Amino acid sequence: MPDLKERKGEHLDLAKMPSAMAQVENSLDRVRLTHQALPEANVDEADTSTRFLNYRLAMPLMISGMTGGMARGDAINLALAEIASEHRIALCIGSQRASLMARQSQSALRARAKNVPLMGNLGGVQLAGEGGIALAQRAIDDLGADAMAIHLNPLQELAQPEGDRNWRGVLTALGELVKRSDVPIMVKEVGAGISAKTARQVMDQGVSIIDIAGLGGTNWTRIEQSRSDPLRQDVMMPFLDWGIPTVDALTSTRAEHKDAFIIASGGVRHGLDMARCVWLGADMVSAAGVFIKVLEDENQRLCPDRLDALLSVWKDQLKIAMFLTASKTLNALKTAEGVVL
Repeated sequence: MPDLKERKGEHLDLAKMPSAMAQVENSLDRVRLTHQALPEANVDEADTSTRFLNYRLAMPLMISGMTGGMARGDAINLALAEIASEHRIALCIGSQRASLMARQSQSALRARAKNVPLMGNLGGVQLAGEGGIALAQRAIDDLGADAMAIHLNPLQELAQPEGDRNWRGVLTALGELVKRSDVPIMVKEVGAGISAKTARQVMDQGVSIIDIAGLGGTNWTRIEQSRSDPLRQDVMMPFLDWGIPTVDALTSTRAEHKDAFIIASGGVRHGLDMARCVWLGADMVSAAGVFIKVLEDENQRLCPDRLDALLSVWKDQLKIAMFLTASKTLNALKTAEGVVL
């Protein structure tokens, strides 16, 4: 079995493969925003800004975490922090467990992400384990985090050769962390979706931010499947595309929880998808795999200029979607005409 750092490196390589994507229709393609031929607006004046964790952001976007705890991952995170700060978007790093276990500080990220929300990340099973609350607090303190994400990935863990099978106590641990933490706690899935029921469970524990992370983008079950032995692959085969499609997770959670702060992710590919998610009820949108693929080339060299250009394109695409729906602000976009097919 590879150690934790080796596994993180494998994850990065495998996540960039076409086979790592969910092999189902991207549910965001079911969303049709209604074209307005008389927008009575100037596209350049579309206001894409929003507030998140007491920061004013240029657009409702967060780079979500996929990596950390090794030299390659740390370099990626540093580059992401600089780019997030330049574009005034939020950043949630990958799981901090490996770096904390190795006593490697990630405090340098705070200096790079000077004017944007920076979020830590730890697994739900690790939180529920012995010393998990203290581990989460160390993660928050080391990063100088504005909020802490706890990722829920039971399906990925079952597919993972080294995965955790006992998920007892995670909900109670979440509630305890909320009580002890000085920063907001977020819950996020990793690509199988959060249901309205799960949203209610974590909100009842005081969780204030939910990233629904639906089925449609990077598929961690498929990634882990490629690392498993043949018997495990046979067992998990029917579950490779198990999960709640992003549109369904987002709409059902918003319908039942009108006041929840919801982040939408899972197959977000461009600025139009960002607009679709906002229209469906998301307060913020996040993505990870698409950004890592652009930032790091096939030789593992960092190309920040490519990601810088992509983020500018996404913002322009969001503005175009707002203009073509006669939406001058994000709040107006939420009430624009459209349909889910």
